[in-house]
Amino acid sequence: MTSPFRGMDLKRRTFLAMLGASGAAAALRPTWSDLPADAAPTPIDPAYPLGVAAGDPLPDGAVIWTQVDPEADAGSGVEVAWEVSATDDFATILASGTVTALAENAHCVHARVAGLPADGWFHYRFRYGSATSRTGRLRTAPAPGSSPERLRFTFCSCQQTTASFYVAHRAMAAEDLDFVVHYGDYIYVSDGGTITLDDYRAVWRRFKSNPLLQDLHATYPMVMMWDDGEFVNGVDKTMPEPRFTNAKKAWFEFAPHLDPTDGGFQVHRRLQWGDLVDFPLLDVRSKRDVLIDANVPDGLLPTTDTALPSGAAIFDPDRSSLGAEQFAWLEDILTSSTATWKHIGTGYPFVALRLEDYDTPAVRADPPEGWHPNGGKYFSTEQWDGYWAERRAIMDLIADECVENVIITSGHTHIWFECGIRPDYDDLPGEEGHVGPGSPIVAREYVCGSLTADPDVRDQFFPGQPKEEQEAGVHALEAAFLGANPHVDYIDLLYQGYGLVTFTPTRATVDFRIIDTFDADAVATTKESYAVAVGELPEGICANAPVDETTTTTAPAVDPGGRDAPPATPIGGSPTYTG
Repeated sequence: MTSPFRGMDLKRRTFLAMLGASGAAAALRPTWSDLPADAAPTPIDPAYPLGVAAGDPLPDGAVIWTQVDPEADAGSGVEVAWEVSATDDFATILASGTVTALAENAHCVHARVAGLPADGWFHYRFRYGSATSRTGRLRTAPAPGSSPERLRFTFCSCQQTTASFYVAHRAMAAEDLDFVVHYGDYIYVSDGGTITLDDYRAVWRRFKSNPLLQDLHATYPMVMMWDDGEFVNGVDKTMPEPRFTNAKKAWFEFAPHLDPTDGGFQVHRRLQWGDLVDFPLLDVRSKRDVLIDANVPDGLLPTTDTALPSGAAIFDPDRSSLGAEQFAWLEDILTSSTATWKHIGTGYPFVALRLEDYDTPAVRADPPEGWHPNGGKYFSTEQWDGYWAERRAIMDLIADECVENVIITSGHTHIWFECGIRPDYDDLPGEEGHVGPGSPIVAREYVCGSLTADPDVRDQFFPGQPKEEQEAGVHALEAAFLGANPHVDYIDLLYQGYGLVTFTPTRATVDFRIIDTFDADAVATTKESYAVAVGELPEGICANAPVDETTTTTAPAVDPGGRDAPPATPIGGSPTYTG
């Protein structure tokens, strides 16, 4: 197949950087050491320089977190009291305790709050000496077996420290949510300069000092996962020690999350929202096999060509992104869950991304020697494309076991995608020459852009041209990408922002919320909105019929919700380019 990108006047380095192919483009990704610092933050209280945070909502409570001023430690740690109340005046204390902030944990503290009523909003704070922290909010999940009417959260990733503002964080704090999901690249370390535990801690402190990020944490619980920005570009299970452990320890110190393995550093986990949503979060970094490097370094951009033996390695049936134990854990959840919706959260996307497709209907009808299904030139086998057999096994499982209502959200790419995920993404009904019903869509995936801006891609791709011509050129790239990847329904290369997901007993809605991150006063707006009806997935192979039709809709109305939740602030405005 001839690549639809041929003939385009495009700088290879900038296109690669735009595609977020982090394994191949390590030198292009920003690092903390070569980016300007944000304006000096103004902490609410220097006794708690990084604010407060709450973690995963559980039916009886949550984890709450803060860091105390290291100068308050006289040598034996700092005793910190914590309190939880139903009201922000703390007139009645529902739960309380003490925890010690120690230098060996970077003076970070975690408290597991338990014994709270299910499905409610509560306020929390910390105290030591005369210093009282700002007040944060935590959420408890609905009780097991209950039938909640709604779950709403945002999902996001990739917050750099650049010339852009953290206005997407402010916009998320103004939404009506139950929690925020952050898929990683919460920090960006230096590949060559972040080595020791103190190095990693310094990066965490730098990023968490942003006041708008602190405001978001205080407003909503955050469900956090790691990506490679927290480790080193393209991290896998072979990352050398002690650097690997240093990175993981720093993550657990600064994230509002407790290690369930007492030092094993496990982050894959399962959240449940009554009988409405079962939410497994996948660790696609710390247990995965070594990535397959690009084997065609010249041309438009480095690619992995599966016609060469080094590229065909992506099809190795033993390659894993999850590891055997985590795969079995995911398999059990998908096949045993009785929740209406199964929502898979993954740091990088399942969607296949190619520059050229070797598996057309004509080729499949008369395959040449050495041909392999789904062959082609892949953009970035640093993602699920590099673990082809395991991805196929997950999708076959959903189809074979008729696992209904599977929605996937992910990040990492800095690019928006929407698509139906099939076991065989080259068996597409409707393509010229195609025979048969086609491989069914077993899930729908939504991939968010970044939270902060990369350099302006219009100027990077088409310098010196009028704005209209620049944007036309970027849209031509988008069209060319879709031409090479007919299994992908949507791509957007321009905007920053986050995804907004709403689950109800009959429908899942996903909104792509974009914002101009170069405007300190920017507001968010919905660029695209998608809806999936219960019973629609997997497509055409289960007995249940959809409750209603899949549609592209306007944004749903946002009503204030949650016990003691503040009214939601309207998010209006017009889409603007954010680069």
